[in-house]
Amino acid sequence: MKYKILLLVACVALACVSHAQKANDNTKPYPYGNPIIKHMYTADAAPHVMPDGRVWMVTSVDSEKGGGYSTMHCYHTFSSADMVNWVDHGEVLNVWDVLGSKEEPEGEDWALWAPDMVYYKGKYYLYFPVRIVHKENGYEEGKRKVTSYIAVAVSNSPDQKFKVINPKIQGTRGIDPAVFIDDDGEKYLYYGSHWGAKLADNMKELASDPVNMDVDDKNFMEAIWMNKHDGKYYVSYHAHYGKPVDPNNPDDPERMKSLLDYGISDNPLGPFKHMGTLNYELGVNVNDGPKYPGRNYVPWRLTQSNHGGIVEYHGKEYLFYHTSALSSWRQDEFKAEGNWTQRSVCVDEIKYNPDGTIVPVQQTVSGVEKVTIDQPFEIVLYEGKKELNENKPIKYEKIDLGTGYYYFGLKASQVTKPVKVEIRLDAPNGQLIGTLIIKGNGDCETMLRNANGVHDVYLTVNDNFKEKVVFNAPRFFAGSPKKVKQ
Repeated sequence: MKYKILLLVACVALACVSHAQKANDNTKPYPYGNPIIKHMYTADAAPHVMPDGRVWMVTSVDSEKGGGYSTMHCYHTFSSADMVNWVDHGEVLNVWDVLGSKEEPEGEDWALWAPDMVYYKGKYYLYFPVRIVHKENGYEEGKRKVTSYIAVAVSNSPDQKFKVINPKIQGTRGIDPAVFIDDDGEKYLYYGSHWGAKLADNMKELASDPVNMDVDDKNFMEAIWMNKHDGKYYVSYHAHYGKPVDPNNPDDPERMKSLLDYGISDNPLGPFKHMGTLNYELGVNVNDGPKYPGRNYVPWRLTQSNHGGIVEYHGKEYLFYHTSALSSWRQDEFKAEGNWTQRSVCVDEIKYNPDGTIVPVQQTVSGVEKVTIDQPFEIVLYEGKKELNENKPIKYEKIDLGTGYYYFGLKASQVTKPVKVEIRLDAPNGQLIGTLIIKGNGDCETMLRNANGVHDVYLTVNDNFKEKVVFNAPRFFAGSPKKVKQ
């Protein structure tokens, strides 16, 4: 029996390698909107709105030649002003940048898996998992040891090369990092098997002990992501699944599905209540696409991989995920399922029920509608200097934030001790949309959440701050996208 199992594993592995290396002979233009990147294989997208008002994503890259997940060796960044047209800004980090040489250590196989990229205080930080397979007697009988942990690199711009500043964040293990910056200014790093911790202000080490969060151990497998909606924290993740998909019964209720599930909490470190499914298996209920020959479903319905990233952009939330649709087209013009390790990023809209639960995403091949934005890039609230202390919240009346502004900044002076300045709507204790952490003189910025519509805007400090801070040029910005070089 043991021999038969090993033989079966070997055959499956051989079949996967063979399939992964199938030539991408079809050079005809891909005929649909999803996937959004069509000239290369991309996966594991991490989307965020950056200070230029554009949506940026960093992605893993699957090899054009196939070969599986061990060939994932670099990251690309892409940006869009309208969620439809995307600019490829090229490679920003390679495994050789991490290794510091063009050779892997003897007996090791290095790969870079799903990343995340965020902006903080004038810099862009790229968090990525280093995954090392230690070969023991080759790969005979599946003998191998795997080491994985989280590292971080920095750049002055998301379209430039990143430099590694911490090759291993102490206290981390596992894959799939995600960074979340809360409205109160606290920063969190999530990774591995639902671990979470606060990030230090230097963005390169943990500021608290890791917490193994309560996130539904029965279903959780990997690909953690944190999102906030209407004051609640939404954690999403790839659930455990069974292989393979039976072509004659792809929806077999006895097989665990390759889903994105989610949970909700009042706290960014949980516990999270399991709420159900965010995204079904790849190709489920896709009615506007091609059919697998002789079947009533799209060809990539038979592949399994699910990894999500969520971003809000001018009034709508979007799920970034990946499928094998482009692979299916380029290899067989949709006559077969494509390769599940040659994936491509797709985007579809997220919708919520009145009670805050998520309607499972409707996957499409058409993609999302083009976003059109008609408002200035920035709103300067006041020209000149003002003083701010605990007794004098500053009010700006009836500020039209349109469909959304994503950052707030000012110039601080006469700062004698660190202070947190809260940006609130409609009252001094109204909705918190962002927090400036001012530690010295000069420019200070923060990201915003839910900064849209017409509101009175208040700048406040906490009651324990007995000093004062002088500031000028307070402004909302990133309200419309800037152009970038193609």
